[in-house]
Amino acid sequence: MENGKTFSLLHKKKEGMRPGALVYVGDTECEETLIKTYWYDQDACTVESGYTPKETEMKRWIHISGLQDIKKIVTVAKEFSLSNLSLEDVFSTDQRMKIDYYDSYFSLTMRILDTERKPEEQLSLFIGTNWILSISEHQSDTFEPVVKHLVGEGVKLRSASPHLLFHALIDRVIDQYLVRADELEAKTEALEELVVNTPEKSTAPEIYTHKRRILHLRRMTLPLKDILTNLLRNESITLDKPTQFLLRDAYDHAIWLSEECEMLRDTVTGVMEVYLSSLDMRMNKIMKVLTIISTIFIPLTFITGLYGMNFLHMPFTNSFWGFYVMLFCCILVAVLMTGWFKRKQWW
Repeated sequence: MENGKTFSLLHKKKEGMRPGALVYVGDTECEETLIKTYWYDQDACTVESGYTPKETEMKRWIHISGLQDIKKIVTVAKEFSLSNLSLEDVFSTDQRMKIDYYDSYFSLTMRILDTERKPEEQLSLFIGTNWILSISEHQSDTFEPVVKHLVGEGVKLRSASPHLLFHALIDRVIDQYLVRADELEAKTEALEELVVNTPEKSTAPEIYTHKRRILHLRRMTLPLKDILTNLLRNESITLDKPTQFLLRDAYDHAIWLSEECEMLRDTVTGVMEVYLSSLDMRMNKIMKVLTIISTIFIPLTFITGLYGMNFLHMPFTNSFWGFYVMLFCCILVAVLMTGWFKRKQWW
């Protein structure tokens, strides 16, 4: 599996449990649970560790990283009346990308791509009237640009509804998808050129591994287009115009991403077919050379076999130059047959 993960029997942990049971189901070890709260309005943004409810009209973004302390996460979640079914998806970290609607909030489940420093992880976003709660499996710097913008000169981001911050968060994740698609496209073009020009330097495992990465990105991002369409057309959520405009731009990215993944999948499939064809052609050339060599040696074997019989009276057997005559005949036969093969363009 991707990144050497083992996905076998993950759901065995929840077998027989009631719906909404909060049990961690994942393929990596839980990290320490850290909570940061960003209180912001048009004028400023303050950051604090943990979460303490306040009687204020300021908007808030609570980011939780690490799923080790389930009790702490549930305590924060209950402040926003999140249902256990929502939280169950948080701790079942093999969820596909999806969006769910509830009475006072809606939730979006996405996946953050792996990097050299961290594995792939699940991201759960919960959006209410004036709050956003984000929960990720691991600590990462994915949202660092959003934090800098929010704390710094992001007056427009702070003055707008939390829906604009919600777009900023998912836009960071979508940007990762686009960058990964560009990387896969560059790798696909390199493999295609290598297979066409020097197929002996490429290997089937390398092509197959690259194809798996493309299919993994395709499977991960396939629901994105439908999710954004649903979000834009849902009448139960009132999105402000700037957010709607930006989500339409994200929808365009989703369409490009879907088409790119399809194109890359077809291209790498063609690369594999070209590679296998080149192997067949190479094998045919080898068999052709071996067949010609074997064919040349058939009359030579006949001549040497004929004069290797133990008869008392055979031509040239008693002459000192008899061996050289037979050797000359063998060489002459080999040269004539090689010339004939060249003339017929068999070799």
